[in-house]
Amino acid sequence: MSDSTTRIPQADVHEPGTLRLLSDHTGGAPVRLLVAPAGLDARVTGTVIHDPEEPPLSSPGALLLLVGVSVADPRGLDVLRQAARHGCAGVVVKRRGRNPDRFIEEAQACEIAVLTADDSMPWRHVDAGISGALAAHGSGDMTGSAPAGGEELFALADTLAAAVGGSVAIEDLDQNVVAYSKVPGVRIDAVRERGILDRRVPDVPEQRRQYRQVLVSTSVVRFPAMGDELPRAAVPIRAGTLPLGTLWAIEPADGIGLEAEEALLDAARFAAPHLLRALNLPEAERRLRRDTLRAVLHRSGPPADEAADLLGLRPGAEFCLAAFTSGPDAHAPDAFGSSRRGTGERADGSALLTHIEWALMRHCAAHRATATVAATVSAVYVLLPATGDAAGRRFADGALAAVRRPAGEDVRAAVSRPYTDLGQSAALRREVDGILRATAHDGPGRPSATTGDVRHRILLDRLGDELVSNPWLRLPEIDELTAHDQAQGTAYGATAIAWIDAAGDIASAAARLKVHPNTLRHRLRRIRELFRVDLDDPDVRLTAWLQLRRAASTHPRRRAAQPGHP
Repeated sequence: MSDSTTRIPQADVHEPGTLRLLSDHTGGAPVRLLVAPAGLDARVTGTVIHDPEEPPLSSPGALLLLVGVSVADPRGLDVLRQAARHGCAGVVVKRRGRNPDRFIEEAQACEIAVLTADDSMPWRHVDAGISGALAAHGSGDMTGSAPAGGEELFALADTLAAAVGGSVAIEDLDQNVVAYSKVPGVRIDAVRERGILDRRVPDVPEQRRQYRQVLVSTSVVRFPAMGDELPRAAVPIRAGTLPLGTLWAIEPADGIGLEAEEALLDAARFAAPHLLRALNLPEAERRLRRDTLRAVLHRSGPPADEAADLLGLRPGAEFCLAAFTSGPDAHAPDAFGSSRRGTGERADGSALLTHIEWALMRHCAAHRATATVAATVSAVYVLLPATGDAAGRRFADGALAAVRRPAGEDVRAAVSRPYTDLGQSAALRREVDGILRATAHDGPGRPSATTGDVRHRILLDRLGDELVSNPWLRLPEIDELTAHDQAQGTAYGATAIAWIDAAGDIASAAARLKVHPNTLRHRLRRIRELFRVDLDDPDVRLTAWLQLRRAASTHPRRRAAQPGHP
């Protein structure tokens, strides 16, 4: 198709957003109003990030996000004056424990509003929350939206399909088809037809990469024909920086031009408020709760009582924490004793965890609207207010079934004991992380686990951690044995573990190692001779087993010993 496509017609424009909308907590914006000299009806059009290295731009009606500006720094007053001169409706700052009185006085003199954001909330989330609150009310930079409702999105899809010349689908982040075009005569394929019939995109592994590519893009992404699929063009749908879904158009035989790409981008801006308002909770409120839970789990953020109020926890009432993850153990200390558990840092698998997070959010929206979902890069956590032992396990098992459909059978879940004090957040997270770690090698398809299921494994893992963080506790003889195995490729450590596991039964231990019983006896004699380890002493035997078990999990041998090798 050539560049003769038409732009998407815009619906009637709503009244612009105001400070009143943002100051009203029901609007869902993650900011609090400190002062509004020009009144609450001052027009707000969107957000602008303050960049001290760039000259300020004229931004009538914008909220300037003062990243890196302190309310106690005189230079912040200069920025405030510049914002007023360039027509900003207000500025957003973080107080960070500083007294804002002088800043507020200057704002009153300049007749510019000042709003504050929570110190623990990342600026990108502040930006998304404000943009989302404006968009949800038909305001801000995404204006041009019609009232919420499915018919508007179907009409949008029809208009875009006629303009582009190919079938159009609008999808949420869970790949559900929320609207599609019904224009006859445009190009369509069997995959699109199936998605329309099922109201869900068929789950194809290659598509996960495509969705990731679209969601991080700021422009139109083009995909060539693949198998039964015709070429497609796609754009992300966002509220501010918050991803909400994707918009896909099948390309006509001669492709799409620049005007068609502009039409796709226009349609994405039009669709954003509709997807935002389709969520059961205002997304800004959901994000605020998510950020609060994440901060609590990292032992930062607001005080425990304030955080509990934000998370919907009643004083003295029980709550549980569930955790979900997939893949290898990401909660154990490394070989140098530094735990990844507190920061939740794992570079791989982040896309899968994002998929798990959104599947859990959808599940909670339908079954536990009071729950809060928050992801780190090692696990996804769900806080469950008013939940005891049995209810927590029922939730986790139901959520596992829902999550495993899109994310695979390797997803596993942990559920904490009931707690009543959010001030114990460190113990709360440590408990569920310990359960996830203890079940890391259980295989796919297992039900959710509690501390009672794997308490013995958690204890052994903790004892093993002590040997890593306090090396003076280790038996030097076993360190010498382990070093010998590493350097020489011998299997003395595996031999000792197998013999202790078999309670001294030579035949059983030899069968496990696939060696002759005499070979096993020879190895045990060599362990005593070379490393002076008295395996007949029960205390030494237990300590050696624990140390060898830990070494086997963190220091695999360079080469496996052959059967019969000493």
